[in-house]
Amino acid sequence: MKIPHLSWIFVALCLCVRAEGDIDFVDTETEEDAEAALKCDACKIVASKFAEAFADIQGSLKPTISPKDEEIIEAAEGTCDEAWEGYGVVLVEGVERLAGPGSDVKSTKVMLEDGIWSRRLQDMCDELLGEAPDEKTLYHTWASGGLLEEYLCRGEGTFGACSAGNWGPWPGDEYDDYDDSAEFEDIHDEF
Repeated sequence: MKIPHLSWIFVALCLCVRAEGDIDFVDTETEEDAEAALKCDACKIVASKFAEAFADIQGSLKPTISPKDEEIIEAAEGTCDEAWEGYGVVLVEGVERLAGPGSDVKSTKVMLEDGIWSRRLQDMCDELLGEAPDEKTLYHTWASGGLLEEYLCRGEGTFGACSAGNWGPWPGDEYDDYDDSAEFEDIHDEF
């Protein structure tokens, strides 16, 4: 019985073996993302904005009373609808970092504001909110002790901007209307 693909199997095995049984494995290590610190900063800014919105709706209530579901949803979705102005890149100890309202990045260097950050922050906000089980989960995570940044930025997958060396592309980068050089004109894509 003739086996037609036996020669291909032999060729494949030969390609994997370098010398006397040494197997050549493909390097699966991912490269470090040059913008990893910026993505982490952006996630922390988004988390601080969610926390600020939840504090605003909780502020008028007694600490033992939770806001209505509609108020929580409105606060979370309203956060992503913000203009996200006043953000830019600064150089801190040789690393580009994102600074602006809600950022823990402090720098005496002049901040270069760039319109791209409005879009990136808004898209990241939409991405995080869209991947969360629901708005109430975010609210209860915040209300239970302020671990919202930990939940949104130091987890896995979408929630791992601060825990992954290569988190992935910026949310929105793959859309045709997304252009780093274009001015952000209050366009908000719904996901």
